[in-house]
Amino acid sequence: MASNLLQRVEAQLVRQEWAERVVSPAYDTLRPHQRYELMERDPYVFLHVTRSFGDDQRQVTPEEVSASNAEALSRLLAAGVYEEAREPSLYLYQLQSGDHEQTAIIGDVPFPAVKEGRILPHERTHPHRSLHLADHLEKIGVHSSPVALGYEDDAEVASVISAIQNHATPFLDFQREDLITQKIWSVPEQDANVLLTLMHDKQAYVVDGHHRVSAATEMWKRNGESEKYGQLFAALFPLGELKISAFHRRVTDMAGHSLDSLYQEIAAQDFTILPLDRSENPRPAACGEFSMYVDHQWTVIKPSRMHPSEIDSGLLQKRILEPVFNIDEIESDNRLHYLPGDAGLSHLVELTDREGGVAFALHPVPMTQLLSVANRGMTFPPKSTYFQPKVRSGIFLVRR
Repeated sequence: MASNLLQRVEAQLVRQEWAERVVSPAYDTLRPHQRYELMERDPYVFLHVTRSFGDDQRQVTPEEVSASNAEALSRLLAAGVYEEAREPSLYLYQLQSGDHEQTAIIGDVPFPAVKEGRILPHERTHPHRSLHLADHLEKIGVHSSPVALGYEDDAEVASVISAIQNHATPFLDFQREDLITQKIWSVPEQDANVLLTLMHDKQAYVVDGHHRVSAATEMWKRNGESEKYGQLFAALFPLGELKISAFHRRVTDMAGHSLDSLYQEIAAQDFTILPLDRSENPRPAACGEFSMYVDHQWTVIKPSRMHPSEIDSGLLQKRILEPVFNIDEIESDNRLHYLPGDAGLSHLVELTDREGGVAFALHPVPMTQLLSVANRGMTFPPKSTYFQPKVRSGIFLVRR
């Protein structure tokens, strides 16, 4: 018999009067200097707890960063930022950006369901990053960023969610400077039982948080698959409500190439390179082509041949980043930077003009292709998809 996909979660929630200040903007939408400035300005923003190794040059070891994270969490708890832990419950979490809304069910996914292969990834991970994250989670003792999962649209589930939202007042309702409105409802016991039954046999796709899945799995295995670590904190969205953007790439150097030799090397990998006029939009018009920015010039790069099963990020990695730039997707030695598509191509241009290197703009992966790849047990390179708006950190504290 299949394990339950979903169960109630025991959590502490941020108080309404603190929510706007504490709950962090999406990590990927902030440039490093913006994250630093925000943390310098406010000691209570949750970025202090989730900051990664390498974010702050003053911290020289992962251990020091973890100690600083733990100190920041203690500061928030001492200030009374969070309520006392509630009874295990399900929650609804809505993010609204302009006219777009998406609503997740918040709860725990038991790891037996993960072992059964019912949580399907679509991206590969960087092993060292997963291990660092597992170390961080184990030392700090809380999970605050639910893994975003997508499930096939279900009219009965949607009806229960809609009824709760229409008849109950959210107990959290706030907005930061990013203009994303966030609302939280507690799911009444009777409705929770219905949702648990409806979700029992479903499978779900990892939308955002592949490294968190890997890190939580590592913690579970380290601790003998104990019940304490046997759940994955998750936000489950219907797939039809999700929006996919691209993850663009920037290589920080030219790998020793001159501009002419770079073009020649890329052309030798069976690509056509077409310069763009300044009046032309450099955003890739369709899957199967990239835009490259180097030395103040945009070009369109099109493969002469491309297998139907290939995706743009994989093609770019296999036929340009690895052979031309010597970039390994698993151990990229920090030369490969990822930029979410919603940041705009102007950000790519600004960074490349200021810091050098080569930028590549990609077209978003179609949802049908993502699901097809995941269903076949295959994966894309890391950072191939960017779903927005993103689940935020700091609303929930789940102790593990």
